[in-house]
Amino acid sequence: MVKQNNSPSKGSDKEMKGFADRLLDHLSKVITLMISCVLLYGSYLVFKQLDQPITQVTIEGEFKHLDHRELATLVNQQMGGGFITVDLKTLQKVLQQHPWVSQVSVQRQWPSYLQINVVEEVPIARWSEDAFLNRLGDKLTIDDNSHLSNLPLLSAEFGSSSEVMKQYQRLAELLLPTGLKLSKLKLDRLGAWQVETNKGIQLIIGRNQVGEKIRRLVLVWESELHRQSDNIETIDLRYPNGLAVAWRDPAMLGAVNTEITNTDNTING
Repeated sequence: MVKQNNSPSKGSDKEMKGFADRLLDHLSKVITLMISCVLLYGSYLVFKQLDQPITQVTIEGEFKHLDHRELATLVNQQMGGGFITVDLKTLQKVLQQHPWVSQVSVQRQWPSYLQINVVEEVPIARWSEDAFLNRLGDKLTIDDNSHLSNLPLLSAEFGSSSEVMKQYQRLAELLLPTGLKLSKLKLDRLGAWQVETNKGIQLIIGRNQVGEKIRRLVLVWESELHRQSDNIETIDLRYPNGLAVAWRDPAMLGAVNTEITNTDNTING
């Protein structure tokens, strides 16, 4: 006699359990995907809400040479985006490339403003006809520097603009006791320095011992030479122990009790 077993087999139980597990796994993935989509869409809505069009841009700074309208044009050219998506790094880089801009910072101001602060370059001297130098001797090219005619003119046939600027600052300080100010400074192809002062006096300095030569000039200037300042055309400082003066009008020469040589000759130094 065969006994009939009506209970589900172990194989059927495993199949049902596997099906249920797969169904739950699929449902979990679907729910996770739906939640992710909702979060992404919510983030998108929040982002769109924050990324409003920029309604106001303020440019602040004390400008003597910068054209505010020119800066505004540069800013407008970079306004490709909203409050969040506008590329501030690129905007800052573009403004920083302007020759008259020394420093610039760009900040967002909630809810739709941009705050731009600009520090203008301070020109120390002219360089050629289309550039100026800042205090570091950086050459900054502009269309025309004729409006800076009150600044000294620096040039070099040999060497760099930073080297010439350092020498200019050094000479200007050394000449302070004389009251003479540099209007031109040139470094020629031989590495020799030539100076023209605000009184039209030419100083021929040469290549070496520049500081020592200027200090010697200061001593002579303060003792007697300043009395003849309006009649001096050239002072040649290339002598080892003295200097030579060329006068504009020797007939007007007064008494100068210092060991200086009246000569127009040029010697190497």
